[in-house]
Parts: sequence; C-alpha cells; structure tokens
Amino acid sequence: MDSNEELLIVHQITFMIYEQARLADENRPVEQAACFTEDAIANYYGEEIHGREKIYNLLLPALTKWIASCHSISNVQVTVNDTESATSISYVHAWHRVDPNGVDDYEVRGQYHDEWIRSEQGWRISKRTFLTMAATPPRPDAPGINRLV
Repeated sequence: MDSNEELLIVHQITFMIYEQARLADENRPVEQAACFTEDAIANYYGEEIHGREKIYNLLLPALTKWIASCHSISNVQVTVNDTESATSISYVHAWHRVDPNGVDDYEVRGQYHDEWIRSEQGWRISKRTFLTMAATPPRPDAPGINRLV
C-alpha cells in the first residue's frame, strides 16, 4: 500500500466518524446504524451489544428521547492495518437536550475506540468501545480511559 492509498483510507474513515455523529444529531438511527457492520459489537457503557440490529435498538430510544443533541468529534487518529482493516481513536463531546427548558441536559466527554472493516458499502465500524472521561451528571459506573494520575 502506498502513502496515497493510506491517506485516502484515513480520510474515508475520518469522514465516517463525522458522518456517524451527524446522523445521531439529526435523529437518523437507521442511517446511523448503517455505519456499523452487520455483526458489529458496540460497548457504550460497559455492556457489549452484538449486531447492527441490536445497535439500532439501542440507538432508537436514545435518539428519540432527546429534543436536540450535538456530538463534537476531535483528535481523530487512524491506524491503517492494511487495505481492508484499520483502528481509530477519536474524542467526542456529546450534549443532549432532554427538556425544552434545558432541565436535565446531559453531557458526556470521552473517546471512541473503533475497529474498521472495508465493506462493499465502504468503511464500516466492526467494533466500537466508548470510554468516558467525564459526564454531567457524573457516570461513575461508566468505563473510563484509565487515565494515569
């Protein structure tokens, strides 16, 4: 694989990370779930969920209970293993509006640790683990990044 091909893969995966966040903010769980492979594994708060359909079933009630959300993605680092697989770490700051008056807004900051597979539809997440850095209100039970003190 030459450096141009590697740069293209990094760009395509980075775009999909942003796309998945945009689809969450637009309350489009069908398209958001399509960012995952059929047999993907997702772990958002310490429990593994197996399969795109179950991931969709997790996303649907979460997205519909918010009246607005904003997922800001940064610090994207992609490691290309070969032309068919890669890994990435990206930071997410997600804000969720639950009530029109801002009561019970929820914010979480953390990292997505993703594994990627190239499919016929393009790059898709085969495994996602979300690690929490902070949340308001706090989520002490959520898996964290194991920050060194």
